[in-house]
Amino acid sequence: MKLHPIDSCGIMLSYRCQCGCRHCVYACGPRWQGWMEREQLEKLLLGIKKTWVYPRGLHLAGGEAFLNFDLLLFGVEKCRELALPIEYVETNAGWCRDVETGLEKFRLLKEAGLYSILISVSPFHAETIPLKRSLAAIKAAREIFGPGSTIVYMSQFIPLIAQFGEERPVPLKGWIKKFGLKQAGKIFWEGYALISGGRAGPELGFLAPRRFKAQAFSGENCAREILSSRHAHFDLYGNYIPLFCGGLSLGRFDDLPSFVQNFDYRKLPLIKILVEKGPYGLYEFACKNYGFQTDERFAGKCHLCVEVRRYLIEKDYFEELSPKEFYQNLRSHLPPLTPLEGHAS
Repeated sequence: MKLHPIDSCGIMLSYRCQCGCRHCVYACGPRWQGWMEREQLEKLLLGIKKTWVYPRGLHLAGGEAFLNFDLLLFGVEKCRELALPIEYVETNAGWCRDVETGLEKFRLLKEAGLYSILISVSPFHAETIPLKRSLAAIKAAREIFGPGSTIVYMSQFIPLIAQFGEERPVPLKGWIKKFGLKQAGKIFWEGYALISGGRAGPELGFLAPRRFKAQAFSGENCAREILSSRHAHFDLYGNYIPLFCGGLSLGRFDDLPSFVQNFDYRKLPLIKILVEKGPYGLYEFACKNYGFQTDERFAGKCHLCVEVRRYLIEKDYFEELSPKEFYQNLRSHLPPLTPLEGHAS
């Protein structure tokens, strides 16, 4: 099995973000430092242009890319110079104090060659971002890019968040108090279609409508996610991240065309297990070789994978478990939301 060339991708200019959301696939947040160097970004864009087949587009993101607006602007300009299609720039809009601020930033990005923006709106972002900032960004974006090129992800949460007010952030425990544990869990997991990897499993797994023992994922491999999805993310540390598998690296993308052509998943022991046997195979490996034990129930196979990887990185060195800071930041900086607290609310 070969690694399929990408036809779409995301470029993570940083893991730094003011939110630190509990659902974040990449464990982003305010504790992270560092940004992708301009030379590295330009080299990556050249590699992407040479590598992908039938390009659908790329997106620039973080973390929160607007926290380094000059770098974001540079990335958009380089994409225009290289005739690389940008699907959108992704933002949580926490920086958008008012409509005028949004208009200024969006106008500069459009002049640089951007034609579409994605604004994230959810209960998770609303824990740190007042709804009024999201609404200001949406209004400004629609004026600059037009309604058809302003993607609100996910707009159905706006009226729900508005029930709590627009002026202040809304803690998730407020949702549990208002809707109850079971209904809040359905709103979060099914309403947002959460991926159970990253922070979502460890932070919100107890709210998942269905949870499973590790054995339930026996026979589910990750060949599609790792080798066949044709979608990847690239971070500032040089990691090739398959699909949405935060904290899992296939290697460095310094020479992307050569990397894709020569990649052999069998040379990476954890990747080999995941491709052939999936997270349950990784669980068996950790149990047999490193004494891993758990009676936990998991929200999905990605949740199991993250918990096993979080254990393994403390026991041995594995090239695939990168960046290490991902595992150090799996616990959000937000106040813990525990099953006990949820019931008490």
